[in-house]
Amino acid sequence: MTLKNLLTQHGFAEIRQPFMRLWQTNEPKSAARLDLGKWERIYRKVQALEPVPSDYYIGLVRRWEHCSPMIDMNCSVYAKADGRRDGPVACHPSWRETVGMEVTLLEDDIELTPQELAAGLFWEITYFGGTEEIARRNMENVFNIENK
Repeated sequence: MTLKNLLTQHGFAEIRQPFMRLWQTNEPKSAARLDLGKWERIYRKVQALEPVPSDYYIGLVRRWEHCSPMIDMNCSVYAKADGRRDGPVACHPSWRETVGMEVTLLEDDIELTPQELAAGLFWEITYFGGTEEIARRNMENVFNIENK
């Protein structure tokens, strides 16, 4: 299943609780100020993205709660050709490409509902900001680099 398929199967109302749990667990200070109306609008925009073909897939090795050292180290982009890890999903430069990627659970013991998976991947794609442009600018600031 692609990320696009997963997101379009579950509306924001279905992922609201798991999405809030991610914020409460990983960013408790920010969770109290969360504007869920804004996040619902962002979710709809991500759902509406037209996917583009990709030579990569999304691989998940565990849930998002309590990941260390960075929240996004559990969920990465891998090359289809050789399975080599390209980097975290949060850092992938094209959201349209990301939504077109197949999603694969890389460990057999990951217990996630489809709604939790959709919430986690939405968390992941918006980790650095609510639009691709904002995310790119924030990544450049965080990593002090210029993305291609």
